Amino acid sequence: MASSSDPYRLPEAHLAYLRGVDSPTLANAIETFEVRDRTEGFIGGTVRSMFPDLGVMVGQAVTVTVANDPGPVAGREGFWEMWEALEAAPHPAVLVIADASGAPSRCAYFGEVMATFATRLGAVGLVTDGGVRDLAEVRALGLHFFAPFPVVSHGNFHVASVGEPVTLDGQVIRPGDILHGDANGVVIVPTEVLDGLPAAIEDILAKEAETMERIRAEGFRLADIRPSSGY
Repeated sequence: MASSSDPYRLPEAHLAYLRGVDSPTLANAIETFEVRDRTEGFIGGTVRSMFPDLGVMVGQAVTVTVANDPGPVAGREGFWEMWEALEAAPHPAVLVIADASGAPSRCAYFGEVMATFATRLGAVGLVTDGGVRDLAEVRALGLHFFAPFPVVSHGNFHVASVGEPVTLDGQVIRPGDILHGDANGVVIVPTEVLDGLPAAIEDILAKEAETMERIRAEGFRLADIRPSSGY
C-alpha cells in the first residue's frame, strides 16, 4: 500500500476505462467482487450532479472539512492548506468538502473563483454536502459539481481540516479514494477490483442485454423469466 509520502496514483489505463462506464453499471460490477457490504461504497442521494450533461467524472479524493459560523470574519489560512494539498495530490483530483457546522444550507462552499483555482490545480470535480453557487460560470469551466443545492451567499465559512477522512450522506471518503460520478451519483472504486472490472462489466452488460431482450419479446410471461433473471 502506498504511504502518505508516496500516494496511490490511478494508472492511466484504468482512468481511461472508468471514464467510459456509467456509475450504476460500475456499482453493480463492484458488487460481484464482494469486497464490501452492498450498503456501502456510494454517496447517498442528497448529493447529486449539478451538471449531468458533463458526463462522467473520475478522480482521486482530496478531503476537506469546513464550518460556517456566525461572528467575526473567518480566517483564510486553511484555504491555502487546501490548495497546497490539491496541488500535491494525484491528478485528476476531486475535492470532497464536508460540512462541519450542521447548517450546510446556510453557505455556498464553492463558486466561480474557487472553481477556477481548483481547475488550475488539477481538480476535475467537487463533491460536497453543502451549498455551491455561480452555476453557469462553473459549468462553463467544465468542473463537475456534486452537491445538494445552490446557495446564494458564501456566508462566513473557514476550512477546518484537510486530509482527514470525511463522511458525506452516510459514506466515509478517505484521501486518495477513487471517485466515479455521473448523473446517477458517486461511487467509490476499490483499488483491488480495478484489474478485474472490465471482465465483470462485460459479463453484467451481456446478462442485462439478454434479460432485456426476453422482457421485450413477444409472448413475455413472468413465469418464464423468473428462474433466470436474477431480479
